[in-house]
Amino acid sequence: MKKIMMLLTCAVSALSLTAQAALPSNAKLSLNKNNIKVWTYKDANNSVLSYRAETVFDVPIEKAVTLILDVNNTPKWVPNVAKAEILSRDDRKGEFTIYMVLDFPFPLKDRDMVVKGKMSKDANGTISIKNTAIQQGKPLNPNYIRLKDYFGDWTFQKLGANQVKVSTTGHANPEGSIPASVTNLLVEQQPYQMLQRMKVELAKKTKAPVLPDILK
Repeated sequence: MKKIMMLLTCAVSALSLTAQAALPSNAKLSLNKNNIKVWTYKDANNSVLSYRAETVFDVPIEKAVTLILDVNNTPKWVPNVAKAEILSRDDRKGEFTIYMVLDFPFPLKDRDMVVKGKMSKDANGTISIKNTAIQQGKPLNPNYIRLKDYFGDWTFQKLGANQVKVSTTGHANPEGSIPASVTNLLVEQQPYQMLQRMKVELAKKTKAPVLPDILK
């Protein structure tokens, strides 16, 4: 079941980004180590926990954002993502649509989802993208269970020339017969592991990042 939760959380984390909102009053600081904080909370309409996690990376904001937006390379570093592709992208409007296939462990059926995203940059230079699941854009595949209840975001706040505060918030219902109690068991661990993996990826040498026009 750890593999299931890694999949769900990493998929949520890898896809999206929006301006950071205040935490709900029932949010609990579930984990705080290695400069990473994770809060978990539940709303009245969902049995599956949502989360928010944040940390600071010593890299330019452009490099961190570019990593998240490089969707085609997501399977190379995000666990359990078997496929990720951009269906459409309009850099002038800051809109895109993504399709992902999520590799669930046997005997569970793999999942897939179509996600619509919106990129923006505010007057203070904070870059954000908000994603949510949609049901258009890709025909249903009988080999997968389509995820319908999903949202996710990232927020990138520039702290210096080579420092950025990164926050990620997400919720994903795995659908099917997986009990919510099992799904919730590891929610606090997975955002932490995701940000740890992100740190490793950002430490690698890459080409100079190029952001979409709307984010420049």
